[in-house]
Amino acid sequence: MMDPVTVGSLLVLLMVVLLLSGMPIAIALGATGVVGILAMRPWGAAEYLLAGFPYSYTATFVFIVLPLFLFMGYMAFSANLSKYAFEAGERWLGHIPGGLAMATVFSCAAFSAVCGSSVATASTMARVALPEMLSRGYRASLAGGCVAAGGTLGVLIPPSGVLVVYSFITEVSLVKLFFAALVPGVLTAIIYMAGIWIWVKLDPALAGHRRDEVRFPWRERFRSLVRAWEVMLLFGVVMGSIYAGIATPTEAAAVGALLSLLMVLRRPDAWAKVRQGLWDTGTGTSSVFFLFIGAGLFSMALNISQLPTEISGWIVGLDVPRLVVFLLIIFIYLILGALIDGISMILITMPIVFPIVVDLGYDPVWFGIIVVKAVELGCITPPVGLNVFVVKSTVPEMPLGQVFVGAVPFVLMELLIIALLVAFPEIALFLVS
Repeated sequence: MMDPVTVGSLLVLLMVVLLLSGMPIAIALGATGVVGILAMRPWGAAEYLLAGFPYSYTATFVFIVLPLFLFMGYMAFSANLSKYAFEAGERWLGHIPGGLAMATVFSCAAFSAVCGSSVATASTMARVALPEMLSRGYRASLAGGCVAAGGTLGVLIPPSGVLVVYSFITEVSLVKLFFAALVPGVLTAIIYMAGIWIWVKLDPALAGHRRDEVRFPWRERFRSLVRAWEVMLLFGVVMGSIYAGIATPTEAAAVGALLSLLMVLRRPDAWAKVRQGLWDTGTGTSSVFFLFIGAGLFSMALNISQLPTEISGWIVGLDVPRLVVFLLIIFIYLILGALIDGISMILITMPIVFPIVVDLGYDPVWFGIIVVKAVELGCITPPVGLNVFVVKSTVPEMPLGQVFVGAVPFVLMELLIIALLVAFPEIALFLVS
């Protein structure tokens, strides 16, 4: 009979084969886990482990935060909060070269603070900002690229759905992760806007053959902030209560879901939007929980095999600087981010990678931010580049190749931000400490 470590290695190989065959990720993970448990445990013990696992693994109070944040995001989407965020950005930044693209990034950051979804942010801003930029003579590459890249802020700026998943899988404090993500999220938006300014300075034709001559008076600029009061209220209540220690993430998510619902009820055709939001929340939650169950079975099988412990001990014992090992892990994540979606990437890799990172002495909160940055990068790099395809599907006349070309400078900016976070972990950790 094979030793458990060998079985664990074969399980990883089986999982890769199933994924390459095109099997849905949740089913591939779950099937691999079941095969591994049956191979390493007697039938009676395996039946006991598997019988109640789906319920016992997901029937946890902390999981309530996921559908609540999803519902809040869908309601914020339905309430068109992105429109007011874009108007505010346009009035403050529109007169600068490349100002509309900067305003798009600003509004993506603002909408991400009440949404938590990269896809929803990119899709919403594609509808709001792309027509305006194209009508002003912006090239498709800059217009599409800044929307696709700006949408990635939805997976970093709290309340981030990816951070919620990372917290569940690793048992790292979600409050600490939200604290840690705030400064990198703002820094990313600032670097994006600075990069757009430099890009347009080097090639002014990117932003049209004339500069946007409209310079709004200060009174109108401040009025635009007043019109965006719903965005500021939702972020202030939800994230402010968490940062101040007044509410737990679950309690804040419940209040945010209620507030966003009330905002939608003020709009025309409100009940149709609420029904659609409930449907989307239910299907989205079911999909994520299906992934959770599959990943949990896979993780259980690996833990029984002791493969993560063996790999962690072997890597930690290598006579190489720990930074070399960490950079190799980051490189793997950058490759995976271009091939699979972020939640699946976290669920697949964490059972093996997380023990290694902890044994190397790295802060798990900081590592969570690094992983999310890798997810961001994967959203705008081929062949998956989910945000790029979202922009294309939302505005069909937008050339797909031009959006990918426009995303290249933002890929370079993301690599710069990751390098800064690796060199200066305090960027993410000083609010936590």
